[in-house]
Parts: sequence; C-alpha cells; structure tokens
Amino acid sequence: MIAAHFFDGHDARLQPVGLDVRNHHLHVDAPGFARSYPLADVVLAEPFEQAPLVLRVGDATCEVPYGPERQALLAALGYRRSAVERWQARWPAALAALVLLLALLGAGFVWGVPAAAEFIAARLPASVDSRLGQAALAGLEAHGMMAPSRLSDDRIADVEALLPKALPAHPRVPVRLLVRSSDTLGANALALPDGTIIVTDAMVRLALDKRNELDDIGQAELLGVIGHEVGHIERRHATRALTGSSLTAAVSATLFGDFSAVAAGLPAVLTQMQYSRAMELEADDYAIGVLRRNGMEPDSLADLLTDLESQHPEQTSVPRWLRRSAAYLSTHPDTAERIRRLRASP
Repeated sequence: MIAAHFFDGHDARLQPVGLDVRNHHLHVDAPGFARSYPLADVVLAEPFEQAPLVLRVGDATCEVPYGPERQALLAALGYRRSAVERWQARWPAALAALVLLLALLGAGFVWGVPAAAEFIAARLPASVDSRLGQAALAGLEAHGMMAPSRLSDDRIADVEALLPKALPAHPRVPVRLLVRSSDTLGANALALPDGTIIVTDAMVRLALDKRNELDDIGQAELLGVIGHEVGHIERRHATRALTGSSLTAAVSATLFGDFSAVAAGLPAVLTQMQYSRAMELEADDYAIGVLRRNGMEPDSLADLLTDLESQHPEQTSVPRWLRRSAAYLSTHPDTAERIRRLRASP
C-alpha cells in the first residue's frame, strides 16, 4: 500500500489514504472509506523531480509525496517518460530548444511583423490616413505644441510657394503646408498621415540669410526638408509605421502578457529602429529627386542638417526636426551617415 493524500473535489479537507494498483484498477483505501477507479480513467500529471505525484480521477485528486513509494506507483501504472520529457531532462537539448525559440521569436519580430504590417497597411483605406492626420493635428494643438505663425504673411507665402515644386505629378493624397510657431518643437518639420506638412517658424528662420531674407540657398534647404516630408506622405510611412508598432505591441502583449512592461515594449522599440531607418533613407532619396528635378543639389539638405547639428552638439545622433517630428520618427540612421550619403549622391 502506498501512502497518499486524497481530495474528493468537494471540500478542501485532506484525507490520508493508501493506494494500490491491481486488476487494472486504482484502489483508494482508508478507514471507513474505499474507492476503485479503472486505470483508463486515471490521469497522471507530468512528474517533476522532488515534487509530489498528482493523479486525477474526475473531480478527485491524489497526491503522492516524493520518495521511493512514488517510483513504485509509477512502475505499477506502467508509466514511461515520453521522448519530450526525456529531452527536457537533458540540459544540452533544453538549451538548444531555448536558443531555437529565441531565434524564431527574433526572426518573427525582425522580418515577420514588418512583413505582416506592410500587408495590412497596404489594404487600409485612405480614410484611415485622413482620420489619423486630423487626430494628430488636433492633439498637437490641444497640447499647446502649435500656435499661429509669427512670421510675416510674405515670408509664409514664400515657404508655401515651395510646396508645388516638391509634389509629384499626381500626389497620392492632397497635400497642404502649414507654417506654425512652436516653442516645444523648435526648428522642426513633420508630415501627418492625411497629407499635412507642418514647418515651424524656427525651421524657416534657420534657412534665412543674414539679411533675414529667404535667398536661393535658403529656398533649396527648405525645399529639401519639404521634399523629405512629401516622401513620407507618398510612401505612406506614418500609417505603415503605426501599423507595425501596433502589431508589434499586440504580439508582445500576447507573448509576454503582464510579465514586464519593459519586456513587452522592448521588441517594439527594436523593430521600429530598423523600420524607421529604412523609411528615413527612403524619404531622403525622395528629397534628392525633388532637388535634382528643380536644378538643385542634395548638398542643400545636407547643409541644413549640419546647421541643425551645430546648434545642438550634445545631440549628435538625430537632428531635432527628425527626432521630434512624430512617434514614427523616433529612431533614425546616424546623421553624419545621412549627410555623407546626401553629399555623395550622384
């Protein structure tokens, strides 16, 4: 007889019993108590070293303490470890399985999620872009990040006149340009999903000459910035990035749950680093095409990036007008690399 603890499934009382296996039945005996269950109805939980053995029969549960009697019961039940259990018991195999799992998760986040996001974003209607852009602009204004421009009407008109030069023959969506004052954003420019481009007063002032005029050099610099933002709109980068970020967050929450907010958010950050970098270089390429088409050199945009960096030497990795434009522009290729790329453009 094997000593065990019996729970009948109706109350929390523990009852010491003796177990015996004979005639293809599990017999449970105690003073004034006896039950018998066909072995076919007995469910054996996976055994763990140094842990009690758990047997379930309907609502009832038997726990056999760890020890020699436990092994005797396993033998009487005809238990044999499965191939998976034997594999788990070998640490080299378990380590290999862990490495394979991490590799599969990494591949899914690096390649699978972006591919799925691209597939989904390509099938979202244009109305989604419109609602996202309107909500983004309303949010910027509601938080006091945008105010009417303090520049003269003539200077605003000079900037707005650059937009047609940056547009393709057939824009994907109607594009408009707004000049706004923003102490929070400083020298900045950003593109919203609905086709709205915002250029701050500080960005315009950065392109003015010593006489506070927008000369040919300044126009070329601003055209490069506007062309970069039009590139984001034409390639639908905001919606694509938002879809990727949302999908990554959903997958992370599914895998990690409430284990750790940091653990759940880290895959999203890592994925967006690579995703955003590709978008920025694609927008740079579009800006290069705009400048070339208007008889200007890509050096113009490179010069403006250099000026932005010189204003903030402590922030050398990302220019402020890109780093703070929007959530989907949170990480970017190295600025020095971008400047070299622009200057080397054929």
